[in-house]
Amino acid sequence: MTYSDIENRGNERTPILGECSNGQPKKKKSGFGFSKILNFFGGGIYAPDASTYEPIEVLLNEEDDEERDRLTEKWKESRVHELNFVGVVAALLAGVLTSTGSWPDILPNDNKSPWPVRTSWYCGIILSLFSILAAADQTVRLYRLSSHRDGYKNIRKLLGKSNKRKGGRVQLNTAQIYTWQMPVMFLTTATICMIVGMFLHVWSATRHLSHEDWWNADSKVAITFTIVALFSIILFFAGQVTLYIPPEEVE
Repeated sequence: MTYSDIENRGNERTPILGECSNGQPKKKKSGFGFSKILNFFGGGIYAPDASTYEPIEVLLNEEDDEERDRLTEKWKESRVHELNFVGVVAALLAGVLTSTGSWPDILPNDNKSPWPVRTSWYCGIILSLFSILAAADQTVRLYRLSSHRDGYKNIRKLLGKSNKRKGGRVQLNTAQIYTWQMPVMFLTTATICMIVGMFLHVWSATRHLSHEDWWNADSKVAITFTIVALFSIILFFAGQVTLYIPPEEVE
């Protein structure tokens, strides 16, 4: 083997997900089907998307040992930063949801809020707590795995199916992908529970009103809140549209 052969081999790289062995992207069918709609609404903020599993696919199938360890370390550090951020946000959300018990009652005669309101907020609290727990658990596990002499190798064993290969490539462990996404899924669901509970809370004050005296302060609060909330939701999804890149357009 000559020096030029070694140099040419060093310049080769492992094809990433969606590429052929020659580095050219695979041709995919165009169109905007139901699966693409699900991928759009997943977007990584709830269900895992390409940005979640493609880095794992690359590091599992990298041929160079040093580069494989470097990619594993990069993935580990990025995951720890994400888990820390999710844990802080989940703790803040849990604090807000816990304080809902001291929010002023808007029902007449100081009646308690209907059970769907309290149920939504209690579900949000438990989901936030499990988001914190899952983030803390995964952070500790990553630190402990990394402290081992073969830490990066153990992380790769955890992420992939070493005994199942397809076309000579290590396959991802799907259960692991969703496990690492669990803190974000808990946090997103808790946020949805809080928003639903707020809608039910403000509109519960209008149930006792008759048609003649419907337009009072409680109704104005409910309508104003609904307009602002719907406007915020529309802006949020508009932002998701601008940030979304279809998989076939990712280089």
